[in-house]
Amino acid sequence: MQIKNEVTGWQLFYLVVQTQVGIGVLSMQKDISIVSRNDAWISLAIGGILIQLLLLVFLWLLLRAGEVDYFILLEKAFGQIIGKLLAACYLAYFIYILLVSNLSFIKVISEWIYMDTPRWILMLLFLIPAVYCASGKVVHIARFSMLVSIILPVLVMLLIPVYSTPNYTHFFPIGSEGAGQILKGLEATLLAYIGFESFLYFSKYVRSNREKELKKAAFSTLFVTVFYLFLLISTQVYFHIEELVIVPYAVLYILKSLSFVIVDRIDLIFLSLWIVIVLTSFVNFLFIASNESKNLFNLKSHKRPIIFIVFAVFVTSLFIKEKQEIIGVQTALPAVAIIFTVILPLGTLCFYLLFRKEKEI
Repeated sequence: MQIKNEVTGWQLFYLVVQTQVGIGVLSMQKDISIVSRNDAWISLAIGGILIQLLLLVFLWLLLRAGEVDYFILLEKAFGQIIGKLLAACYLAYFIYILLVSNLSFIKVISEWIYMDTPRWILMLLFLIPAVYCASGKVVHIARFSMLVSIILPVLVMLLIPVYSTPNYTHFFPIGSEGAGQILKGLEATLLAYIGFESFLYFSKYVRSNREKELKKAAFSTLFVTVFYLFLLISTQVYFHIEELVIVPYAVLYILKSLSFVIVDRIDLIFLSLWIVIVLTSFVNFLFIASNESKNLFNLKSHKRPIIFIVFAVFVTSLFIKEKQEIIGVQTALPAVAIIFTVILPLGTLCFYLLFRKEKEI
């Protein structure tokens, strides 16, 4: 029986959730706390609300545009030449995200577990399953994202013991860092939320009851915000701010200190589950990038571009070895992401509506 290459609203919801939840699960606590300190949770909440509002704007744009692919929408808004050029820039952006994800994954794994294992072996063990998963149809990837989402409540349960002896004084005085630092922390939060823009690209696969189904997926970032807030608050009630800004992976350090009668080294259990989450996020971005390559170069299938993209990521990662080099690659991502997730989509919205209005006149 032929499987339809389309997804439901709930499948799109989990696609967007799993594209967002990745590397940021472990790194965001320190990144945001360095800037906003005690008020890091406020920066995270504000960032989540703003991105959720932006996602609703995306929903409105897609409903106005009908079943048009976002990359086709770029051509309608800016013309064929500029639209194709912007689509190529988006392709480069997604490959950049894949590079950052791969480097960040290897950095965590090699620092926490496999200190003596060569980096290239770890990369192959991560990239080969990603190639296999991304080669399938979108419906298969959507189902895999739904299955992996079961892990998120498990991660929450692993952190519940932290609240047996919480220290809520770490939050006070609330707002002590001032509005400037809280707003400045929004840039750090963006790195954790990258992936919400996948709503624009996966939405074209929602074809049945389109308006109703898209509305189900539109609140995916709200779900991610609640999950992230739980992780951040869990680390803040455990660590003092002066500790939190120097601890690289706060969640792992908390879990390493916990133990039960039957189970020890809970951090390794958490990390095993986290690897699957990061892989899912990587696969989703790889699927988007390979499909855009197929459209740009008029290929019959998205499978061949997957090999070239992963090979490029693998080779580039081999040359970026030092910790400071990896941090440098990661640091540039939020600024680049603002262009491709905020400025360009909103610009596309304005130009498309203006072009459509002139056409109607």
